Amino acid sequence: MRDKKWFFIVNATAGRGRTGKKINKLITSINKHKLDFEVELTKAPKHATQLAQEAIKKGFHNIISVGGDGTLNEIVNGVMLSGKSDEVNIGILPEGGGNDFAVNFNLPSNIDKAVDILQKFNTRKIDVGKIEDRYFINALGIGFDARVAMISNKLKHLNGLSRYLAAVLKALISLKMVEAEIKIDTCTLNDPFLLLSIGNGMSTGGGFLLTPEARVDDGLLDICFINKINRRRILSLLPSTIKGKHLKEPEIVLHQSRKIEITTNKPLPVYYDGELPELKNPLHFTIELLPKKLNLIC
Repeated sequence: MRDKKWFFIVNATAGRGRTGKKINKLITSINKHKLDFEVELTKAPKHATQLAQEAIKKGFHNIISVGGDGTLNEIVNGVMLSGKSDEVNIGILPEGGGNDFAVNFNLPSNIDKAVDILQKFNTRKIDVGKIEDRYFINALGIGFDARVAMISNKLKHLNGLSRYLAAVLKALISLKMVEAEIKIDTCTLNDPFLLLSIGNGMSTGGGFLLTPEARVDDGLLDICFINKINRRRILSLLPSTIKGKHLKEPEIVLHQSRKIEITTNKPLPVYYDGELPELKNPLHFTIELLPKKLNLIC
């Protein structure tokens, strides 16, 4: 649905505060493109979800995320929880630390170029992931990569891929394998593992292409399962995971599935789209794909 009104949700703290310094530049660009708009700044975690829901109630059909993957995730949840995802278009100005989802569409970080894409208004229906009653749009990780995400959130002096690489090195100090039963569409996996990366999109962790063949509109989640592995082998694999060249390595198991059921004896490290959720039932949960649920301006 084409609509002339635009609602921009800005996370001024995204990108370690860099986004907040670009608000005047953003407003100048929007005015230059002669868009009818409103801008709201997030004030706390999960505020973007509330702002998106309120914007939809006001009648906005174009909701734009200005921030990183976490901001986008909150907006996606607001749109999905509104029950009107088919009537809403989501746009992205990638201004966060990682911007992994934007990689799927080569969306520019330059504000003028990003607003120009919004104005051209090419839309595409994309899939959405769901875990319990929450939604994710890009990737969900269990195990080592979730521990890395937890550590990276505490590293204030770095950004992007360098922050995640530093977090990987810290995570290696207390390396632990994960045990769980993983049921997917075609089989059940029971072996101890380093990580389980579930991708709707191809990139995660600020630039690791763990699921490089994932497509956001193919109706399937790509699964990268890395078996039990030692520290030295992890370090030797790292360069190939950044380039997405790890798929034929012997420790890598690849699958596609619409549904993934996880059963474990103790809570696992879990993250999605840069967020660290508290699951209602951390010992037994299901991840599923909802095909063609969102309209993305790209």
